[in-house]
Amino acid sequence: MDISIIEMTKEYAQQISSWKYDGIYSFYDHNDSNINGYMDGTHFACVNNGGDLIGYFCYGNDARIPTLEDNVYDEDFLDVGLGLRPDLCGKGYGLPFFLEGLNYGQMRYKTKNFRLSVAVFNERAIKLYTNAGFYIKQEVTNSYFKNKFFIMKCDHISC
Repeated sequence: MDISIIEMTKEYAQQISSWKYDGIYSFYDHNDSNINGYMDGTHFACVNNGGDLIGYFCYGNDARIPTLEDNVYDEDFLDVGLGLRPDLCGKGYGLPFFLEGLNYGQMRYKTKNFRLSVAVFNERAIKLYTNAGFYIKQEVTNSYFKNKFFIMKCDHISC
């Protein structure tokens, strides 16, 4: 998969805000979310050689979820959030896409310690993240949706 991570544009943000996922994954629909939120400097577009949007990454506080539990997010890890275009999910693109986002985060933010939040029901993503070297650190409750999430970490350069 030959892809690049670039600065977010309003056009890409508009595309992301209209994505619709199938079945239980519709939880991740952005439902025409605030496009300006993608323009905050922490969101990046992932495109193929033709410039077609295939996904996005965000880094830092915006990648975190609100939790009922305290002290979930220590400062030694860079939070990463991501989304792969719905029609590409489940087709084997996930790992190279995810690793490209980690490589970009490592170069841009000078870290090898990553953390992410993933809904407990999302077994497909959990398997992918585990295969990339992440481990489940704890289970938390999203204070907005009241559903369970895993906080996963990777603290080595090979992830």
